[in-house]
Amino acid sequence: MKKLTFLIILCIAISSCKKDSNSQQNVDLQEYNSKLKGNTKNLGISHNDGISYSINSNQLSTGFLFPPKTNPDPLSSAPNYTSQDLKDIIISTYDFIGSTYGEEYRGIPSQILPTVVDVINAPNTVLVNAKIDSIENILTQNSILTAREALMIQELQNIFTVGSQLNMTSLQAGPYFANKLETLRTKYENIVWNINEGEAFLGMLSIAESSNEYWHLGTTLQLPPTQQTGNSAKFNKKMNVTVIPALDPFEPEGSIVHVDLAGYALGWGWAVYNDWAAGNLHESGQNGRITRGLQTAITASALRLAKRELGDGVSLSNDLFIDSPKTSTPVLHFPANYFGRYYYVSSEDLAHDGNLMYPTFVYLGTSNKYYYNSGLTCLLPDGIYFSKTSTAYYKVENGVVTKEGIKPTSFPGGLKPFQHVIDNLFPPCN
Repeated sequence: MKKLTFLIILCIAISSCKKDSNSQQNVDLQEYNSKLKGNTKNLGISHNDGISYSINSNQLSTGFLFPPKTNPDPLSSAPNYTSQDLKDIIISTYDFIGSTYGEEYRGIPSQILPTVVDVINAPNTVLVNAKIDSIENILTQNSILTAREALMIQELQNIFTVGSQLNMTSLQAGPYFANKLETLRTKYENIVWNINEGEAFLGMLSIAESSNEYWHLGTTLQLPPTQQTGNSAKFNKKMNVTVIPALDPFEPEGSIVHVDLAGYALGWGWAVYNDWAAGNLHESGQNGRITRGLQTAITASALRLAKRELGDGVSLSNDLFIDSPKTSTPVLHFPANYFGRYYYVSSEDLAHDGNLMYPTFVYLGTSNKYYYNSGLTCLLPDGIYFSKTSTAYYKVENGVVTKEGIKPTSFPGGLKPFQHVIDNLFPPCN
């Protein structure tokens, strides 16, 4: 009898524990989904605010959305941009993110610049999709992106793939894309996302919806959402939001909205992969990853518009980004009297002698930028660099040393974190 009573009590206890565990898991998912939807709800609105800020910063006037400020040619039917005009556009998009969300999110990481430029220059949706697919495949193979979210992203891409084949004008494309995007959002409105899931699809969808309304003003039967109450509110006095650009309604539809959501995918994809590689992929980093995607989307959108004005025969180059400063902080340098190797890690807490996986020499070029080859053609990847002979580490962003700190000497519990493997960090250079 005693044994029977004990077994009954044990079964009740186990059942109770399972219920408590399931209940806690449900609460965690509810909180996660609430936070995720909150962080992505107004993402597209922030995108539109950033574009408006960039346009106004570059003196929007009649004729061109981004009028050239230097050496204009009054006889030309297209804007006579100089490299500095284009750099000013880039810097204005950096300024918006840096001042609104924090300087740590300002700018586009050097590792993805070539791919971002390829997307901006892409002549069709096929090439834009190829770039999205490349980052999606990497994330899926490493179980960072779930299979179901990957399929949702494919559905989103298909909207623009099919739309591009219909040979629509901008007047036709605005309501077409608006209806398709609304249908897709409704389809997945009540889905319950798992932890670290949903950032990609919901971010890309929000960007696509608002971008479509922004660039097709007058064709979607509603004003583009702007003037977000929140982080972007501080810019409202600087933005003349009544002057919103609209594409010529009778021109063939371009792929600017598609480029916008691709920009988000690349920026967010880099951030989430970097967190995963550092063993730091947590819910707490969600807002930072989303903001990285937002920065890349705004910059890609602004430059795609400039390229549209310049014409299909003109391609933008990586040099525009390399020479565009991300911050106005004081100039910092690696020590001039040290000629040995430095070691790369992805975050400050990894800067210790247990992480000597990625040695490299550093070479100073023009504009205070550092390279890892003597020919000065390959920028140092963004990250933390340290030597074995010094207690200092150096943070590099876009080739420039932006911070000098002291290597950590003590760790919680005495455990030193280790750098995860990063493929092709320093590709061969000529």
